[in-house]
Amino acid sequence: MIVYIGFGCRVLLAVVFFAAAVSKVRGRRDRTEFRASLAAFGVKARWRSAVAAAVITCELATAALLPADVTALAGLAAGAAMLIVFTMAIGSALRRGGSASCRCFGASAQPLSRRHLVRNAILLAITAVGVTGTLPIAASGGAGWDPAALTLSAFVAVVLAALVISYDDLVAVVLPH
Repeated sequence: MIVYIGFGCRVLLAVVFFAAAVSKVRGRRDRTEFRASLAAFGVKARWRSAVAAAVITCELATAALLPADVTALAGLAAGAAMLIVFTMAIGSALRRGGSASCRCFGASAQPLSRRHLVRNAILLAITAVGVTGTLPIAASGGAGWDPAALTLSAFVAVVLAALVISYDDLVAVVLPH
């Protein structure tokens, strides 16, 4: 059972990181706004293009590593590292009192706030569960999967990923200003 939960966590994280990367590159305006948003995190103008490219590349690489059993632990480690860095950057921006919008999943009218720290903490917890569910697979060299359980796990993960991606909108509905 834990291996299917772990697989679901990996699928959820892969979808989230893939959606985050795609939302930043789907158009010229999205790329420009994402680069500009890095100013709120203290990134100097001359480094913004390189940092933006690095973030997008890391998100895509992590999304690619997560689903396969043989690369899953590397993907989980990369995802955890990115989430920690993102959380520290958001915390730093909040301490400085900036009013930057969240560009995690493209354009958003919602400014950065503690809810983004909460989202990242939830994603870090999902990463930890993903590791817990992946370790038995890594230790056994990959046991046989039950296709029905695998499909159900992936389906639930995609639904939950959609909720994570829509987090800002959901919070705005539940906790209006």
